[in-house]
Amino acid sequence: MTLSKLLARRAAVAGEETALTFSGARPATLTWAELDRRVSAVAASLRRVAEPGQRAAILVAPSPGYVAAFLGVLRAGLIAIPAGPHRRARVLADAQPSIVLTTADTVAATRQFLSTLDTCGHRVLAVDAVPDAPFAEAAPAPEDVAYLQYPGGVMVTHANVLANAKQAAQLLDRPVVVTWLPPSDPLGLLLGVAVPVVTGRPAVLVERREFLAGAVRAPGSAGSLVSADDPDLDRLRAAFAPGALRECYVRAEATALVACGRPAGQTVAIVGPDGRRRPPGAAGEIWVSGPNVARGYWNRPAESARVFCAFVTGDDEPRWWLRTGDLGVLDESGVLSVTGRGLVAGHDAQDLEATAEEAHPAIRPNAAAAFALSGQQAVVVLELVDGVVPPRGEVERAVRHAVSTRHGLTLRRVVVLPAGEARARHLDGDGLW
Repeated sequence: MTLSKLLARRAAVAGEETALTFSGARPATLTWAELDRRVSAVAASLRRVAEPGQRAAILVAPSPGYVAAFLGVLRAGLIAIPAGPHRRARVLADAQPSIVLTTADTVAATRQFLSTLDTCGHRVLAVDAVPDAPFAEAAPAPEDVAYLQYPGGVMVTHANVLANAKQAAQLLDRPVVVTWLPPSDPLGLLLGVAVPVVTGRPAVLVERREFLAGAVRAPGSAGSLVSADDPDLDRLRAAFAPGALRECYVRAEATALVACGRPAGQTVAIVGPDGRRRPPGAAGEIWVSGPNVARGYWNRPAESARVFCAFVTGDDEPRWWLRTGDLGVLDESGVLSVTGRGLVAGHDAQDLEATAEEAHPAIRPNAAAAFALSGQQAVVVLELVDGVVPPRGEVERAVRHAVSTRHGLTLRRVVVLPAGEARARHLDGDGLW
């Protein structure tokens, strides 16, 4: 079973009911029948120029058209690549798609962008210009990859996304799902595409800035999920009726949702450095097991084995576990509390961030983030104080020296951003790497 097959069933029994509403600069509403028809049109056009198993990058602004493009890729049997606005060159270089999906008004700009890449030969398809056409979907295996989630190129299977959508649906007790996150975000894709198709609940897609500004408010019948790390958590709470917004622990490697207090239909263990379970109330690394845990990282077998194929020492029932790298605690009642983002190259992320922030006066306080790329490669991203422009390379050298001296760690990369840019990228639903 796939999302697009479920969509076809939904269209057959509730075709004239609303599926998606977009309240952005170009408001639009699609019924299930209209969405299904556009998905088939995209799939038919794709299969004229691409084969099942090839990859298709989606460079479409968040909209019902994006949803149609994504589901059209799945219906055609291709692997979708939801690309955010800021990391497209890196995503395309890693995923090597055979075709790029865009809209008619951005075809020229997309071709210009593609001409700047090291690779060439990408076909470009304007999804809003393809003619209606029927399309019969071949059934992929549940364990076939449906899409690659970036950053990291997480391989999410058809079974993974269906499982996580069902898990999320158990936590959403409202008849309408609302999201301000773009489909390039793991939680945005889950809420704006997967949950509505799986449950039949209509989705309302809103632009984050308008939502926070109060120009758009969640209907009383709407509910949603939000990452506990969202920088606008308090303002988002105020936009919903009491109890309609639930704070969650989200990991792309688990498709999206892991827990909202209690684990969401999956198993969570707190594991110590010895690989054994910690008792209730004791801190350790958060490990996750369940049908929503993805297959691994695209073209990174060694890193996939380390992160996705862990075993808990002494477990009577052998199973694969996802090592999240985050720190947390499970209490006696099974409620998960996330206490930190875990280890980066063997070091506490918060310790590395504190060292980086103290390395140079031009660094804005509380504006450094440390994380790992593949393997044990550590990266620090930081922002400068507003209006301060230090000599080129000075801040990076200071951070590298401080981290090396205090922690004995050589950073793979130091990213220095102007004031406000990190937050702007987060608001656009895009990562910094």
